[in-house]
Parts: sequence; C-alpha cells; structure tokens
Amino acid sequence: MTKQEARDFVRGEKRKLDTQTVKKYSREIFKRLKALPEFVRADDILTYVSYNQEADTYEFISDCLSLGKNVYVPKITGGQMKFLRILSLGELVPGAYGIMEPVSDSSLCWLPSGEYTFMVMPGLAFDAEHHRAGYGGGFYDRFLESNTEVYKAAVGFDFQIVENLESEPFDICPDVIITQSGIY
Repeated sequence: MTKQEARDFVRGEKRKLDTQTVKKYSREIFKRLKALPEFVRADDILTYVSYNQEADTYEFISDCLSLGKNVYVPKITGGQMKFLRILSLGELVPGAYGIMEPVSDSSLCWLPSGEYTFMVMPGLAFDAEHHRAGYGGGFYDRFLESNTEVYKAAVGFDFQIVENLESEPFDICPDVIITQSGIY
C-alpha cells in the first residue's frame, strides 16, 4: 500500500470515531505503553500533543508529570522540530499547523544526555514490519536521524495498522507499535 493510500484510508476511518471512543482506546493504548520496561526506566519522555483524532496524549502527559518524568513536547521552528520541556499542560498554545505546543522557546530544550529517553511518536499508518507513514513533513525522521539513542514507541488505533506499507530509505521505524488491542 502506498503511503498516500494508507493516509487516505486512515483519515476516513478517523472521521468515524467519536470523542468517547478516542478517549477509551487511548486509555487502553497508554495503559499498555506505561507497562513497558523501556517507559518505566525512562526519565525523559518525548511525546507529541494529540490533535485531530490521534491517540489522545493529554491524560498520558499528566500521568508522566505526576510520575516525576521530564516531559518534552515538539515545537516547529524554521522547518525543524525540537522538543521543549513542559511542567504543565497549561504551558501549551496553538502553534504550527494548529497543534498545541509550548508558548515560547524559553522552555528547556531536550538534549541527548546519555540517559534513557523514551519517545511517543504519532503516525497515520503503520504495518507489522514497523514501517510508518506520518503526515508527510518528515519532522520525526529528520529529528531521529541525529538522535538514534531514543527508544521509539508509535501509538495508534487498530485500523491504522495496514498491510505492506511502502517505505523510503530515509524512513525511521519505531521500535514498537501500540494499539488498543496489542503491541507489535
């Protein structure tokens, strides 16, 4: 399946989801994710802020903050994505593409420290071989190209797992994919 075919299919399926179903599935996804040993031992959590029927990260971010984890969320500046630390969800405002991001660049920017870092990455479609189709901007691939030590967990709903998703040489695959029904 081409990336564009997968994107079109998943967008159609997402439109069928109501808010309650998204929240229910998201709780199941993040319950599985928080049980992973890689998450448990991580001090730094890089996570997206959910938007447009994605697996909802708001409760997850709150949980991470209450666990004392350092939470970093993306901010797009000059065509590049960097992760800035937040101490509360109240620090977020609509930014690039209408996605919530930190108010300013004054927040602490995540830098590789040698400590264990866990990333929660979004995507539109995935396959069982861990190929990923994002939104087409390449932000995560470019970021991860120079941050190879980060453990990458992609999250999505069952219908986002498709068969034989095309991939490009520059695509960076997640280490694990988590849906409401299982872990790939």
